[in-house]
Amino acid sequence: MKRSLRRRGTILVAATALAAAGCAGGSGHASDQTAGPEEAATTEQQGHPVPTDSFEMFTGATATLADYAGRPLVVNFWASWCPSCVAEMSAAFLPAQRELGEQVDFLGVNIQDERQKALELVAETGVLFDLAEDTDGALYRALGGLGMPFTVLVSADGLVVDVHNGPLTESQLVDKIAEVLLS
Repeated sequence: MKRSLRRRGTILVAATALAAAGCAGGSGHASDQTAGPEEAATTEQQGHPVPTDSFEMFTGATATLADYAGRPLVVNFWASWCPSCVAEMSAAFLPAQRELGEQVDFLGVNIQDERQKALELVAETGVLFDLAEDTDGALYRALGGLGMPFTVLVSADGLVVDVHNGPLTESQLVDKIAEVLLS
């Protein structure tokens, strides 16, 4: 990697896993990857309760995934250095939230990113959903993330019902939400 991915003196395990999976991009960050054999590796999370890890919202508040109990939740891990994440935010997640936001909550989790770059991307894309930071990748790892972008669908009762490593189109995302969370 061109630059070391370190946060508070600890090498991020998620970055190592992503690089080992062939996801290292030229920028030195773990990059995006389409779903493949890695998808099966994360299915072990399905049917299990969401992790209890807390994270910081962009507003400064602290939250957990359990705070979203009572409504289905779509969690998308993204970063400004991930080209597919950037494209997916405005091309898939923003339209899906506009269409299904009355029925489903959306949470964007920025991972291993510089806060200023993340904020610039949020302003550029105009996303309207809740935004949080996973600076050390703990939540990402707890949910079984292996590639970027990474999306997790959570039932209203707090169970992981689907995971997807790699980018989604608007129609794929809307169909997946309808099939898994709203049926």
